[in-house]
Amino acid sequence: MTAVRPDAESAYRSYEAKRLAEYLRAERERADGDLYVNGDRLADDFGASPTEIDRMLRELSGSVDGLRISFETGSPRSIWRVSLF
Repeated sequence: MTAVRPDAESAYRSYEAKRLAEYLRAERERADGDLYVNGDRLADDFGASPTEIDRMLRELSGSVDGLRISFETGSPRSIWRVSLF
C-alpha cells in the first residue's frame, strides 16, 4: 500500500507557491531558452507584493522537480532565472 503525502509535506508551503511554480513551469516551456523574472513583474498577476514573490521564489529554488530557479547576481534588481533540468 502506498502512503499519500499530505500537502504539508509537499515541496510547496502554500497554495500560492504551488500556483507560482506551475506558472513558471508553463512559461518556461513556452519560452525559447531560460526564463528571467522578477517580483515586480509577477506581483500583479499573483496579487502579492514583489517582496512576497521573491520570498516564494527563494523557497521554490531547489525544491521544484524539473525546474531550476536561481537568483541572478550582478543586477541592481532581483532577477530570477528559471530553467529546466
